Parts: sequence; C-alpha cells; structure tokens
Amino acid sequence: MIQVGSILFVSDKSGVSLCECIKVLSSGKKRIAFLSDVILVSVKRLNLLRFSRLKDRQKKKFSKGTLHRALIIRTKVYYCRFPGIFVRFDENSVVLVNKKVVPVSNRIYGPVLMELCVRYPSVGCVSRHII
Repeated sequence: MIQVGSILFVSDKSGVSLCECIKVLSSGKKRIAFLSDVILVSVKRLNLLRFSRLKDRQKKKFSKGTLHRALIIRTKVYYCRFPGIFVRFDENSVVLVNKKVVPVSNRIYGPVLMELCVRYPSVGCVSRHII
C-alpha cells in the first residue's frame, strides 16, 4: 500500500536510489497504490556510483527533484497468489517507466513477480529474477 508521501527504493540502473510518491495515477479517486500500479514520483537521492556512469543528457534527466512515472514492483504488504499462498517483500520498490509503461533503464535489480511480467512483458524482459 503506497500513498502520497511514501519513500520508495528505485531498483533499476537509472542512478536514482530513493524517491517519494507524489500522486497515484489511476482512474477514479484512488488514493492508495498497490502492486503493478503506476505512480508519479519525485527524485530524492541519487546513487553516485551509478549516476557517474550515465551520459550527460541522462544526468540532466535524472537529477534531484525531477518528476517521473514509476511502476511498483515490490511492496511490504502481502500479495495473495493462490488460496493460501502469500508473497511479501522486505521493501517498497519501484522502477522508473515512460508513458507506455516501458522501463527507462535496461536492468532491474531484485525479484519481480510473475503476474507483473505477464501484465507488462517489457518489465519481464529486463528483470533477472522472476518469482
């Protein structure tokens, strides 16, 4: 359950390490985002080792305070898969995406659920660990 003001980890190769949820992008007056929802985030902290390897035009794009769309790939809340099977992660994590929900970077770190890869095949292509 992600809401406005939640601090999230970014688990891709873009150079961003922490971001904050600004708005939940969905139809209706939904205020809480769950797994596989798209949200609007603001960059709070950069990972300097990954950020230094980026090209100059991408450094401007991912600087501190910029707004991006993000897809939620891991949450601390239990996710019910089959009756009696629950999956839960240790952190709230997102991946930065564009308007067509295609990841901006070419690598996703950490596990990703199989249901998420079925819904968004482009996320499944760049992830290594699928649960």
